[in-house]
Amino acid sequence: METKIFKMNGTASGSVKLDERVFAVKAHPQTINDVVKAQLNNERHGTVSTMTRGEVNGTTKKMFKQKGTGRARQGDIKSPLHPGGGRAFGPKPRVFDQRPPKKVVDRAIIGVLTAMASNGAIRIVEGLEFATGKTKDVASFLDSHKLNKVLFVVPQISENTKRATANLKNVKVVTPMHVNVVDLLKYGQVAINDKAVKMLEEVLVK
Repeated sequence: METKIFKMNGTASGSVKLDERVFAVKAHPQTINDVVKAQLNNERHGTVSTMTRGEVNGTTKKMFKQKGTGRARQGDIKSPLHPGGGRAFGPKPRVFDQRPPKKVVDRAIIGVLTAMASNGAIRIVEGLEFATGKTKDVASFLDSHKLNKVLFVVPQISENTKRATANLKNVKVVTPMHVNVVDLLKYGQVAINDKAVKMLEEVLVK
């Protein structure tokens, strides 16, 4: 399949052929959903922790005798029934990591790229880079290409490009090796360096 290739100023400069194995293969929604959930789970720290009654500092003395008071029987003050006591079945540190197979992850990325390509949300840009390191150049690029929120894919992230995009929350710069489903869905539009296209195709199709 062919698509237009644009210059940095937003004007078309020709066309480029895209690999149909990457930009024309639909993925099952459940595959994409599973990969998204796995990636978001991997970002969780899992450090929340509560104390059980055995971990709370305090006496283990029985509060009052078992019988004869007319009250409900009680143990020590550290019971979950009392303020300041331990928590019953509270959360403990755990690992949320999920590692779906690489083929499944690649299939999900290809599916999202296919949907974006069919909706015109992928733009191939010739020599995409911000060599001046100026944020205003990024803003000018977004205005010229009529983009609001975008994921930049470049062969290598230079210091100037990193500096130019650092203060903008609506853009992110990644290399082809680090393209993922969550970023694609979050930003909704992709601007890819013309050289990075082949690199991305090689990463996803082996």
